[in-house]
Amino acid sequence: MTEQSAVLLVAFLVGLVVAAVLLETARRNVLPRSAMVIAGLAIPMWVVYFASSQGRSLLASKGFLSTMPEALWFGLTFGAFTAAFFLALGYIYGDAKRRLMPAWAWVIAAFLIPNLIGFILYFLFRGPLLGPCSSCGKPIRGGEAFCSHCGCSQGSSIGRTAADNRTI
Repeated sequence: MTEQSAVLLVAFLVGLVVAAVLLETARRNVLPRSAMVIAGLAIPMWVVYFASSQGRSLLASKGFLSTMPEALWFGLTFGAFTAAFFLALGYIYGDAKRRLMPAWAWVIAAFLIPNLIGFILYFLFRGPLLGPCSSCGKPIRGGEAFCSHCGCSQGSSIGRTAADNRTI
């Protein structure tokens, strides 16, 4: 094993460890596994790329220092931002499915609309969380007094305000 391949292997393993730590903090039930896998692979891929001679020569051509420590830090930083981007796309997909919205349409919009405006638009226009009806189980908006599917009452205090509960 040559010295360069040993350095690339160590860089890849360090990237995997950093990705595992970051993903452990980002684990939620909303995130799909595919987004977590892509985010987990983004860090070691960029670390290995910038640690390679091709990546370091690219850095040198852009005016950055091309030594190995700088290349590793650049790859780690670029990989972390890439991982965060794909985790955010995964969150939009999972959250849109949870809210019964067109998930792929919102993911494509967030990916293609530049300067994170697609992400902002999603959070501005996302629908409310839906809960199951206590009678028929169909999804209804939280806080509704009656189910729009079966007409069953959803509880005596749901949908009432403090003013409604006062006795006169």
